[in-house]
Amino acid sequence: MVVGAVIKWFASPNSNPTGLAWDGKTLWHSDSNTDRIYQLNPITGATIRSFVSPDTDPWGLAWDGKTLWVSTDNLNRIYQLETH
Repeated sequence: MVVGAVIKWFASPNSNPTGLAWDGKTLWHSDSNTDRIYQLNPITGATIRSFVSPDTDPWGLAWDGKTLWVSTDNLNRIYQLETH
């Protein structure tokens, strides 16, 4: 296997992907053009659901085992989000 070789790819739900996090089952993805956060099927890339970010320009995502964290470029804030 070659380090850095592409294993798989799929298109982003929108045009400016800015964050990605793995929750153990699905991928979470933020897009700063739509100001939305998407939950994605990691096999197909299909959107499971999406919701509006708490602030514009979501850039970074992290999963802590229970909640999703998002950083935003607009107000320079970090938000902890419920996902259930």
